[in-house]
Amino acid sequence: MTPTSPTWTRARLERVMALRFGTTPTGHLDTKAVAAEMGVTPRTVQRWLHAAHGRSIAHIPPRRLARLLELLTPGEDVLVDEDKKARYAARAIADLGLGREMGVNPAWKKQRWLEQHLVVVLEIKVGRHKIRQLAVSRAEVAKTSELKKRGAIVDQAVVPTKFHATILTHQVLADVRPWRFRAQPGQVLQGHTQSWLADAPDTNLTATFHALTHPQPAIADE
Repeated sequence: MTPTSPTWTRARLERVMALRFGTTPTGHLDTKAVAAEMGVTPRTVQRWLHAAHGRSIAHIPPRRLARLLELLTPGEDVLVDEDKKARYAARAIADLGLGREMGVNPAWKKQRWLEQHLVVVLEIKVGRHKIRQLAVSRAEVAKTSELKKRGAIVDQAVVPTKFHATILTHQVLADVRPWRFRAQPGQVLQGHTQSWLADAPDTNLTATFHALTHPQPAIADE
């Protein structure tokens, strides 16, 4: 069964805080930076990370973990904007099915949104750690080469239009929401809010897109 949320072990807490708050010149977590952002003392941060081994549950109180999640994840404004774009994309896809281009906005053609698009999951190294990120481009060899410069492609799917890419990315981000991570300056080239921590369950873009476009019929109650 796919987990619905991550387990906050000592190792995970330390890894996530290192990604968000940085490390010292020796490569260790910058506990002073954590403390300053979280409103606690460095000693308190050290207590959160005190455990027998990395798999032990971290000793961070629920309210402090909630505060950490606020600092880690995209804000409500970002989520609202994502929902708005997904709804627009769904309406556009419905309009495309009207036939004879009755529902086609000329601007869509001009911006080449009606061409095939490539959706990829990139794995990006950040120091000793990794994050994953969604990226979308037109399905062209040159565009794929550009994406590979940003990170390793670990999953990909080609979809009919930019609108299909939008509803796919929206669903994937919903699936990995408990692992989402607002990337920091210098960690990714763009798409800072479309990132998540690499310990999330693996994606399957092709299967997810198929499920979106071929929904299973509802089973009637007997």
